[in-house]
Amino acid sequence: MLIKEKVTQAKTLLEEFNIDCWIIFTRESALNGDPILPYFLPGDVTWQTAILLFKSGRDVVIIGEYDKKSVEDTGAYNEIIGYVQSIKDDLQKVLKEEKPGSIAVNFSEDSEICDGITHGLFLKLQKYLEEIGMKDAIISAETLTSALRERKSPIEIELIKNAIKETEKIYSEVRDFIRPGITEKEIASFMKKKAHDRGFGFAWDERICPSVFTGPETAEAHYGPTDRKVERGHILN
Repeated sequence: MLIKEKVTQAKTLLEEFNIDCWIIFTRESALNGDPILPYFLPGDVTWQTAILLFKSGRDVVIIGEYDKKSVEDTGAYNEIIGYVQSIKDDLQKVLKEEKPGSIAVNFSEDSEICDGITHGLFLKLQKYLEEIGMKDAIISAETLTSALRERKSPIEIELIKNAIKETEKIYSEVRDFIRPGITEKEIASFMKKKAHDRGFGFAWDERICPSVFTGPETAEAHYGPTDRKVERGHILN
C-alpha cells in the first residue's frame, strides 16, 4: 500500500537529512488539509491529528477516536493513539519520551506543497512545544516534503506508468474524432467522457482539464475550452 511505502520512506529521509522528528499536524482536512496528507492518511480527519515520525524508527499517529479505525486499517503505523478531549497530553508525552533535538514542521516561505500547516495550528503547536521546552527545536520540513514527493515509490511508479498508458489510449482515440468544424469544447467533452467511462480522475480542475486550444488567437493554456472551431492550418493543443 502506498501509505505504508511512504511512511517507511519518510523515516529513511529523516536519517538521511539528520532530522530527529517530523510532525504533520492538521485538523478538518476536508476544508484546509495539508497537501502531504494523502501520502500518510487514507482520508480526511476532523479533530486535531498529529503524525509523528522519528529518526529512531518510531512512528505514532495521535488522532480523534472516531477517525482512528481507518488509520489502523492501513497497517502503516506501529502506534495509533485515539483521544476524546485533547491531543495535547498524548502529543507532549510522546515527544518527552523521544526528546528530539530537531522537529520538522510543514511550513515554507517559497513552496506551496511544503506549506501545509495553517498559521493557527502552527501557533498552537508552538505553544504545546513551548510547555515542554521544545519550541526552539522547530525547523521547516521543506527538505523532507520535497524529497518525499519527488522520489517515487514502486507503487507510485507503477501508477504513473498505467496513467501514461491509459492517457495515450485516449489521445489515440481522439485523433479520429478531431476534424475541421469541431469545437474545443466538443474535443474536451469527448476526452472527458473517455476518462469517466474508464473510472479515471483528472490531473487538475475538471473545468479546464483537458486544456484544448486551437489557434491562432487562442485563450491559451490556463483557460477552459471554448466554442472556437478547428480550422485547416490551425495548431491544435
